[in-house]
Amino acid sequence: MTGDSASRIQFWHQVFRPGQWMLAKARSLDNSPWPLLWVAGLFLVQAIPATIIRASNLEEGRIIALARGAAEDGHWITPFIYGERFPERPVLLSWITGLVGEATGGVTLWSLRIPHLAFFLAGAFLVYLLVKTQAGKAAAIFGAFSWISMPLVAPKFINAEPEIVLSVLLFAAFYVWWIGTSKESMNVSRWLSVAVLVALAGLTKGPQPAAYFGLGVGVYLLLKDRKQIPAFLITNLLAGLVIAAWYFAVHQQKGDIDLWLAHSRLKVVVELDWWHDHTDFLKSIIVETLPASILIVPSVTIVLRQRRRPKHDLLLAALCYSTVTTIVLLLWPGGVSARYAMPATMTLAVICGLTFEQWRDHQARVVVCAFLITYLIYGGLIIRGWIIMPFWPHLFQQSQIAGRTIAAAVPSQQLLYVIGHTTDPNMLVYVRAPISAVTLDHLATIQAPAWAVLLPHERDHLAQKHLLLDIGEARFARTTFKIVRILPSG
Repeated sequence: MTGDSASRIQFWHQVFRPGQWMLAKARSLDNSPWPLLWVAGLFLVQAIPATIIRASNLEEGRIIALARGAAEDGHWITPFIYGERFPERPVLLSWITGLVGEATGGVTLWSLRIPHLAFFLAGAFLVYLLVKTQAGKAAAIFGAFSWISMPLVAPKFINAEPEIVLSVLLFAAFYVWWIGTSKESMNVSRWLSVAVLVALAGLTKGPQPAAYFGLGVGVYLLLKDRKQIPAFLITNLLAGLVIAAWYFAVHQQKGDIDLWLAHSRLKVVVELDWWHDHTDFLKSIIVETLPASILIVPSVTIVLRQRRRPKHDLLLAALCYSTVTTIVLLLWPGGVSARYAMPATMTLAVICGLTFEQWRDHQARVVVCAFLITYLIYGGLIIRGWIIMPFWPHLFQQSQIAGRTIAAAVPSQQLLYVIGHTTDPNMLVYVRAPISAVTLDHLATIQAPAWAVLLPHERDHLAQKHLLLDIGEARFARTTFKIVRILPSG
């Protein structure tokens, strides 16, 4: 052996030594009397205090606006955002948020985040329970740990968006189906439960993501258990009818169909954009599904080498669920984004747990590598949640600061006008006054005193037709919004 080779070997031994120590400690979890407490603890360390500190951001403002439209204005079937119709897709998370708001005295940020976190924690428990059916406690805990640490998943601790609810509902359908299949007891009640869960998933973000269950499980059944196919098709048909009923109830005009096609990414993008989007999608998936992207090849190896052994049927089913629809996304004619693959993350976590169980003794280096990556990601998240966010909270609370500025300037019982396409809904989360989204032209026609939040150029345009009284300013996302009192001339 040359000196260079010996040096490289010694270097890698040094690199993997901490991982080997952590792996040895992880093995002791097989004797843990309360393994689910480990899962809950890993989850809560990420959720607290980050969830408390982070103000409304990204899609949260729109979800809460839709919930307020349901709870305050009665728009439960057709979603509305502050008076503007939103027929793009069904919005189960907003409906849940609205129900929680009605039960607790009003829709707030916590009306959204509490049910979102409940789904999130339930998903971690489901990953643990499914892995535990064929592996030890340590492997099952690692499966749940890898899911909540996955870069594609972890931001959802502070971004309560529909992807987690969608993923958990689809995975719950997969869980119910697999438990029934493994026990050879897929009866009518189980199939109906699957249909309900898939239908609810379809009512979360539309029917497209439900393909993770339909295509993934469908391919597995073609490979291993074709006698289930008739019941499987009927189940998906029932779920599809429920989802289609919403679209039928909401449809009002031809433009709705065009909107649904656009939302489904069925409109072909130009070739250059297609290559850019899909190349970026592939790179993002590899990075954002760590540590699963490290263990996916070993899991395929395990299945191919021992494909005739029923012991690895769950691993095969998880691989089908994770990969089939993701490959379809990679070839999709329209634009794609890494978040579209969110449902795959839960079965990828199952793959992590099962591969951990299979390779931790014989191929420890691969498992140690996955372990190290997971710990590094988790450590970075702890630094964010327990150091950066508590010490510099103002960096994460801009929408709250802006919203409270608006709330302090506008009487709580007075109608507040906003321009729908320019006013960020995240800052409106903290405004308890009733809100109406209108166009600038409509605002120019009002004949009674009113309050409004406007961009500077909108304020200047309106000042040509009305007498305006400037009450204050709110700054959010590097944009200054004018808070004005409108006093109609004449």
